[in-house]
Amino acid sequence: MSKIDDTKLEKIVEAIFKAHGFDPKVEEGWVLPTQTYPAMKAFWYPEATEYVGQLTIEIFLNEKRSVIESFAGFGEKKFESALENFIKNALPLYLAAFWGYDSQEISIDTWELHGEQYLAFIGDYGVINPKEEFSIPEDYLEVMHDAISAEPLGDEFHWFNLFYANFDAQNRQAEALKENEAWEAGTEAINSLDWLKVYDYYSVRQSIILKKL
Repeated sequence: MSKIDDTKLEKIVEAIFKAHGFDPKVEEGWVLPTQTYPAMKAFWYPEATEYVGQLTIEIFLNEKRSVIESFAGFGEKKFESALENFIKNALPLYLAAFWGYDSQEISIDTWELHGEQYLAFIGDYGVINPKEEFSIPEDYLEVMHDAISAEPLGDEFHWFNLFYANFDAQNRQAEALKENEAWEAGTEAINSLDWLKVYDYYSVRQSIILKKL
C-alpha cells in the first residue's frame, strides 16, 4: 500500500462508510456518515513501538465527548493488519451504536441502570491466538454488567473497552477503559473471571456501548 497520509486515511474511512450504504461528507478530515455528527477520523502511527504500528480511531460525539480507540498492526504490512483489527473488532459495534446500522455481528440488549433504560450494544469477542480448549468465561457478561451498573451514568452514550491477555500460565494482564480513561473496577472485574491458564499467549478484546433510551 502507498504511503499512509491524512488524505489516504480520510479516503479509507469514507470508503468504509460508503461500503455500508452511507453517503458521507468530509469536513476537515472528519467523515460524517449521515452528513452530521457523530463523525469519525483516523490517525496512523507507523512506529508506535519498534515492531508495532498503531491505528487510532476517534469518533466525535459533541464538543465535550469523543470516543478514542487504538488498534495494533504487526508484521510487514502493519497498516493493513491494524485496519483489519479495527474493521473486525470495533467497526460493527460503532456502526450500530452511533449510526443505527443493522449489524449481525453484535448483540443488542436493554439494560435498566439507575432507573433508566439503555440499549446495550455488545461487541463480539476479538480473540488472538485462541487455544483449542478456549472459551469466554460463562459469567463474563454478568460480571461486566454488574461492574457497569455500579458506575455513575446518565449521559446519552457510555462506552467500555475491555482487554485480557494470557502470556503464560502465571503472567496475565487485564485492562479496562471507561470512556477512554483507566477503569480500575472494570479491570478488577476482568481479573475475577476464570480465564483459561496456558503456557502460550492469547488475548481477548471486547467493548460495550450504552445508549440512553
